Amino acid sequence: MEGGWGSRALERYAWLGGILYVVALLSEAVISAGYKLSQDDSAAKIAHSLADHRKSLIVVFCLSILYAIGFVIWLTRLDDLLRRASGERRFFTSWVLIGGALFVALHSVSDIGIYALLAGKVATYAAQHDNGLAYTLYLLTYALDSVADVFASLFMVAAGLLILIARPLPRWLAWVAIAAAPFLFLQAFGLGGVVSSFGLALDLIGFVLLLVFVAATSVVGLMRSSPMAAR
Repeated sequence: MEGGWGSRALERYAWLGGILYVVALLSEAVISAGYKLSQDDSAAKIAHSLADHRKSLIVVFCLSILYAIGFVIWLTRLDDLLRRASGERRFFTSWVLIGGALFVALHSVSDIGIYALLAGKVATYAAQHDNGLAYTLYLLTYALDSVADVFASLFMVAAGLLILIARPLPRWLAWVAIAAAPFLFLQAFGLGGVVSSFGLALDLIGFVLLLVFVAATSVVGLMRSSPMAAR
């Protein structure tokens, strides 16, 4: 009895992982905006700005650790819900877990690994001795994020289709997920803005839709699994 209650409670509160992901990611984005940098800035400007904002970089990679954990918890809960609701195994069911895991892993390498390197030693060294080092690592974060979002397009379209088929969540959430997928896929042809500016514009649209999907599924999941809703 107690074990069953504990399992249900864990399943319910796993949806909070999505809320943690959205809050941590938005907080990181607000802090990162303070750098006032773009891919078109010179190596010297990027290197010196990153060195000047070293403390902000530390906050950014710490927040990224939180969002990475939150997303994985939310993703596994969503995958479990969709698998149970769909009943029979469909070939694109695995896209949700595989695509989502690769998405957050690559973003984590970018936002945790590279930003931690810059904050720890590299940004200060690069500003003094080798501007190109910080410049390369900074652009590499955009490249990794762009590749990550290609896999996000897979997990979003699969999640949308499964919601339409099995209806474990409101249908409008399926259309949000499906609408996000083309933007997240097509941005890669501009490498998220590194190769062409259209990539950044498409990526921003797709990512906003992804955040809406994560936040909304988390809220709906919490409400539907509450003790009051179960009665």
